[in-house]
Amino acid sequence: MLAVSALTVSACSPADPQPVIRTVTTKVMVPDASRQSCLDLMSRLPAEGGLNEEDVTNLWGNDRLAIKTCDRRRDGAINSIDNANAAAEVANGGKID
Repeated sequence: MLAVSALTVSACSPADPQPVIRTVTTKVMVPDASRQSCLDLMSRLPAEGGLNEEDVTNLWGNDRLAIKTCDRRRDGAINSIDNANAAAEVANGGKID
């Protein structure tokens, strides 16, 4: 009985089935938060004030470094994603899912 069912199944399928390949390009979505500035990394100043010159200089330097580093990374990531989406649009004739 098993031999009969195997024969029946093999008779219904084509000898060399062609694989079905579908390429789908999806648009990369970037969270809105990643498009915002890195100003949130700035040092918090004490409410009572009273910072001496050394503290002001150190906090200013730390802020500048943090903002420049963050903005460079963020800009690079956003530009890479935007370029990938533009290339996908060109490759797909303006269609991206």
